[in-house]
Amino acid sequence: MPYIIAVLLAALSQQTQSFTIFLNAAVADATPLFGPVREAEWSPAWAPRFLHPAEGAQREGAVFTTKTPTGYEQLWMLTEYDAAAGRVAYAIVLPGFTATTIAIRVVADGDRRCRATVTYRRSALVPDANGEVARLDAHWAEQQQPHWEAAINAALARGGRR
Repeated sequence: MPYIIAVLLAALSQQTQSFTIFLNAAVADATPLFGPVREAEWSPAWAPRFLHPAEGAQREGAVFTTKTPTGYEQLWMLTEYDAAAGRVAYAIVLPGFTATTIAIRVVADGDRRCRATVTYRRSALVPDANGEVARLDAHWAEQQQPHWEAAINAALARGGRR
């Protein structure tokens, strides 16, 4: 029996992928746009439902859910939030399917400019999720980078309003 469990665990995929975007703002101004409340300023489909605190917050320990494009509920926890230091991190679970971490590091890159590196690590929880994990590849990162960069810079140019 232990051999069967080891074989099943070995068949589960994990993938890590990063991309870097360049933003027209200081670190302390850009970082809040990666938080769960302010992401809506650049991502129109972003609609978290906050559990803790119920009114929503950009602080460590915030817990909320979102729906995937296919309608499944994901549970998110903001595990790190320090706007001044340029650090944001999440743990996300799609129960019975995947577990994902997202780490965002924002650093100065000139006068009122910064760059943000976004790193996703996705883990399959069941063999059926291996295909979803495999989609987190270099092509995925190449698609995300220009979208995030343009959308966040547009939000910064608007002063953080939609």
